[in-house]
Amino acid sequence: MLGKLQRLTSLNCSSKYDPAVITTSSGSLSAHSNAPDHAKADLKRQLVTHNVRSSIASFILTQLQISAPAEVEMKTSTQSVPSARHVTQDHGANNATTEPTLPPSAETTQIEPLYLLTQRELEDSFRDMSACFEGKETEQNWIPRDKNVLKLRRLLKGNAPTEFPAVFLAGIRSLMDGVLKVANSLRTTMSTNGCQLVQELARSLGTALDPIVESLLQNFIKMSSATKTITAQHGNLTAEALLSYTTYHVRHSQHVWNACQEKNTAPRIYASGWLKIIVKRQMHNRQHFVHCGGLDLAEKTIKKGLADAHPKVREGMRATFWVFAQGWSDKAEA
Repeated sequence: MLGKLQRLTSLNCSSKYDPAVITTSSGSLSAHSNAPDHAKADLKRQLVTHNVRSSIASFILTQLQISAPAEVEMKTSTQSVPSARHVTQDHGANNATTEPTLPPSAETTQIEPLYLLTQRELEDSFRDMSACFEGKETEQNWIPRDKNVLKLRRLLKGNAPTEFPAVFLAGIRSLMDGVLKVANSLRTTMSTNGCQLVQELARSLGTALDPIVESLLQNFIKMSSATKTITAQHGNLTAEALLSYTTYHVRHSQHVWNACQEKNTAPRIYASGWLKIIVKRQMHNRQHFVHCGGLDLAEKTIKKGLADAHPKVREGMRATFWVFAQGWSDKAEA
C-alpha cells in the first residue's frame, strides 16, 4: 500500500493531474486510512520531497485522514511573514541597511499549529534543526534559523507539548542557546520571532522552564538595555513573561535590584514592572517571600526607584509601591 501511495507523490505539481485523476487511477485512498503511523509519516515526507502540489497533497492526506504535512503548512505560514525579514545588518560590515521601524506583531503573523503523528517524527525535527544554530550568525544560516524558530512556535501550538512532553522539553532545552542567538540577532524581525517564541514557551510550559529560567531572565533583562527601542521593548516583554509563569526564586528579585541600579534608563524604568509582577505573585506566598530575602530586596528596590532622578522611573515605581502596600502595609508606612 505504501508503495502505491509513494508513487502518487511523483506526479508533477504543474501537470494535468488533479485529485479526481488520482482517485480514479489509484482506487479509493480512504480504504487505506488504517495504515500504521510510520507509513503515514513517511508518506508526508515523500509528498514534500517530490514537491507535490499542495492541493493534491491535501486531497491525498484528507482521504487517508492525516493532517497536512508540516512543510506544506509551513509554505503558507512563511508566505505571510513580511519581506522585512530579508532586511539584513551584517555584524562586521559598515554598509548596514535600513530596518523597519516596527516588527510584525504576534497578531498579524499567523502561526498555524503543527501536529505530529509519532515521537520519532518530533525527535527527527529537533535533530534536523540543531545544525543551523551552531556557531555565529552568518548570511548562510540566518534564514534556516529564522524558519526553524517559526517551526518551533508551530510545534508549540500543536500536539507535541501534550502528547510528547518529555521529548519536546528536552528538545527545546537542547536548542535554547540557538534560540537566544536568534533573539539577540541584529535583524529586527528575526529577533522578534525569537523573543515571541520564548514568551510563548513561558506561557505554555510555565514551571517546566524553571531549570533554565535564570539564564533566560539574565539574557532578556540585558536586552532591555539595548539602544534600539524595539529590541529593548522585546527584552522587557519577554522578561515579564518569564517572571509571570515560572517559579519565583530570590535571584529574580536580585536581578531586578541590579537592573534598578543600571546607568541606562530603560532597565530602570522596566524594573518597576518586573517588581510589580513579583510582588503580586508573592502576596499568596508571603512567608517564603519574607524568609528567602525577597521582601527586603523589594523594599530596597522600591526606595531606590522612588528616589531616581528620572521622572519615568519614579512614576513607574510609585505604581509598584501601591501594589506593595496592599500586601505589606506596615512596611509601606515605614
